[in-house]
Amino acid sequence: MTDTELLEQRLDLFQRDGWRSLVDEYTELAESLEKIYNIEDIGTLHERRGQVFILNMIINLEESTKLALEQLE
Repeated sequence: MTDTELLEQRLDLFQRDGWRSLVDEYTELAESLEKIYNIEDIGTLHERRGQVFILNMIINLEESTKLALEQLE
């Protein structure tokens, strides 16, 4: 499978209702984790930052895939 084919398959995935539901759920979760007023120590802050980073990678996967596909063309 070529890189282009892989990216095109991802684009197909992004059109599905299940993907939209997942992104909506992860967006809400990321927004709730970004609230830092209840963080008690630096370790928790770093953990929260990592969680938000991963969630944002998934949330932005569609846009990242489109950009990668454009660069291949």
